[in-house]
Amino acid sequence: MASLYEVLGFVALSLLLITWLGIRSGRRTSATLTGWMVDDRSMGPLLTWFLLGTEIYTAFTFLGLAGFAYAKGAGIFYNVGTNDVGYALGFFILPAIGMIGRRFGHVTQSDFIADRYQSKGLGIIVAFSTAIILIAYIDLNIVGLGAILAVLTNHRLNLLSADTIGFAVLTLAVFFGGIRGNAWQSMVKDILMFIAIGALFFMVPFRFFGGFGSMFHRMATEIPKHITMPGPSGKLGLGWFATTILLTGFGQWMWPQWFNVAYTARGGRTLKLQAVFMPLYQLVKIAVITVGFAAVLIFAGHKVAGNDVVMLIAKQIFPVWFLAVFALAAVLSAIVPAGPIIMMSCTLLAHNVFAKLRPGISPQTIFGLSRWLVFAVTLAALILAIVAHALIVVILLVAYDFIAQLLPGIVIGGLFWRRATLAGTAAGLAAGWGLSLAFLLTGHGQIWHMNSGFVALVANIIVFVLVSLVTKPVPAEQLEPFFAAANPWRRPSAMPVAAE
Repeated sequence: MASLYEVLGFVALSLLLITWLGIRSGRRTSATLTGWMVDDRSMGPLLTWFLLGTEIYTAFTFLGLAGFAYAKGAGIFYNVGTNDVGYALGFFILPAIGMIGRRFGHVTQSDFIADRYQSKGLGIIVAFSTAIILIAYIDLNIVGLGAILAVLTNHRLNLLSADTIGFAVLTLAVFFGGIRGNAWQSMVKDILMFIAIGALFFMVPFRFFGGFGSMFHRMATEIPKHITMPGPSGKLGLGWFATTILLTGFGQWMWPQWFNVAYTARGGRTLKLQAVFMPLYQLVKIAVITVGFAAVLIFAGHKVAGNDVVMLIAKQIFPVWFLAVFALAAVLSAIVPAGPIIMMSCTLLAHNVFAKLRPGISPQTIFGLSRWLVFAVTLAALILAIVAHALIVVILLVAYDFIAQLLPGIVIGGLFWRRATLAGTAAGLAAGWGLSLAFLLTGHGQIWHMNSGFVALVANIIVFVLVSLVTKPVPAEQLEPFFAAANPWRRPSAMPVAAE
């Protein structure tokens, strides 16, 4: 019992110190909405790298990857492929989004969409919809934090109590920190994460198997179906695997918080640098997935919850002092990444929904509303975590089905194809979201052995293109500055777009 209190005490005191660091670091720039959300567009490569990394490598990475590998097998490698595809795309997409945001003063994804299609209504619809979808992402972090606290306390804390504590910590950290404070917290969190997962990866083989060679030999001989496609369930085949990588890889940058990160950067070079070095984080995922496979052998004959696997193993192999460090890294992996996600959801509702429906309200009022909505939005995620407690990866995959539907309107129409229209984007979104919802409600995770979200995205793109070709586009004179901001070296288009 004394050891438990020591660990929890260390985690609590460290959280207070790191929260104070975030508040102190972000205090100067967090007095306005632009400062709170995008650090007045002044963040350099190092902080941008950590900020982007912390948004991708979350409680999902710490707990969910191992949990999915333990429960469902080799299908989890889709997540490694996701980032491989995503980083290559990010090298081109994020700098363009960042330059457009700087040129037009954007602070949210909805600002980008409303400007591209010259439609306040579309901006409001996308802002409200994505703010709701983001609640599932916040839920992921609350579930992760709850799982960590429950295992640390030997389940003396029930899930309701653990998730409620998670809610309280998240709201306070986000309300005061701002995006710059979150970036400094991200640096601390990621350094600890590398140390904690690195130690776990090297300790597990020698503690339970006598070395890496013995561990991999036992995996190959005792659980071959678990570490190869389609996994122990026989359902996650290559069709699902390939289409899930395409859906999540192309959809990765459709999350609104990535726009927020792009807008904080000092310039396009800053964003290209982080895209080049971000794959270093992939080492963390491989390590955690390996631990998840090892857990199948470690817990043979003892059924445990997938989300609990990593913490249960850590409690067995680490001394108390390092368990405290490991627990702190795990708790931070749930708290710190939730910051920009919660901030973005609240700002979308205040800046892109409420303010557009009630024109004339002051920027300071919008900023105040954005901050106070932190409590309401996170409470909604808490309720979802309580009533729909699920495997962390499942939560993320469902959310991706919906968020990836923004791809045609943002990437195809927003950065490349000038002929894309408001009507085409709206019709494509309606088709994609409608099919995704129908598949979710009817329990169809796969259609024709493909990820159902990918099928919905294909339908979305077809509708988007066809409707765009037969409807009126944005006039060329309004569109030219937008595309010129994304590619300042390109010669202005002479094509009479409006006449098509």
